[in-house]
Amino acid sequence: MRLVITNPAVDAALKAEGIDWHTYTRQQMRSLVCANCHVDYFFSGPNKVLTVPWADGTKVEDIIKYEDSVNFADWTYPGTGTPIMKARHPDYELYTAGSTHFNAGVACADCHMPYLRDGAMKYSSHDIMSPLLDPQQSCGQCHTDVNEVLARVNTIQDTVHAAKITAEDALIDAITALQAATAKPGSDPALLGQARTLHRDSQFMWDFISSSNSMGFHNPDEALRILQNATDLARQAQMKAAQAAGDPALLKTGVYDSLNPKPTPAP
Repeated sequence: MRLVITNPAVDAALKAEGIDWHTYTRQQMRSLVCANCHVDYFFSGPNKVLTVPWADGTKVEDIIKYEDSVNFADWTYPGTGTPIMKARHPDYELYTAGSTHFNAGVACADCHMPYLRDGAMKYSSHDIMSPLLDPQQSCGQCHTDVNEVLARVNTIQDTVHAAKITAEDALIDAITALQAATAKPGSDPALLGQARTLHRDSQFMWDFISSSNSMGFHNPDEALRILQNATDLARQAQMKAAQAAGDPALLKTGVYDSLNPKPTPAP
């Protein structure tokens, strides 16, 4: 009945980090078993080998570094030529990146599979679900004021969502500018290359938060840090694209709308 890692890609990723999960405590394993599925991954090489990209670490910058080192891309963004990496539900990576609950020794199962009692018997619920569906049972095991916790959750998720939208707006402007610069004859190829790298990193960071399942609650500080960096890199990509094309108009905020005006409705 011991908790184990069953996903060979996760086992290989941990070994690449120099980690032997057999030495983990049961409490640590109550989070690590979730990493059998709730992690980022990609399909490597011609044989499409399932790969968890942790060889350089589990933070978003570490994953980007690793996928860059193996020249990986899921697809090429239309009109920009950018090799794009797709993030896939990196919940374990986000949660373990110094979140408040993780640092306090809280496991995924503590919230998503809270302990129940049947007489003298204590066991984990196997109705694996959002803690918000039964906050008294999940959050109430540690927090005395569940209503205050729910209010905090709402504030965190609203704040992260707003930051995500800001990053999206910057990313759309970067993509629009890069598409225009790529299509323009005579654009500087070196600056275009720099813009594509910035676009690649920015889009992966935005996607890292978008594809996780908590809208930032698993680690609010890290989610906001990543989205802030995504926004900054997207604006840098937009600037490089404008410089490559020699077109200051591409530096506008909302450049997509200016280049793609909505048709005037018929009277």
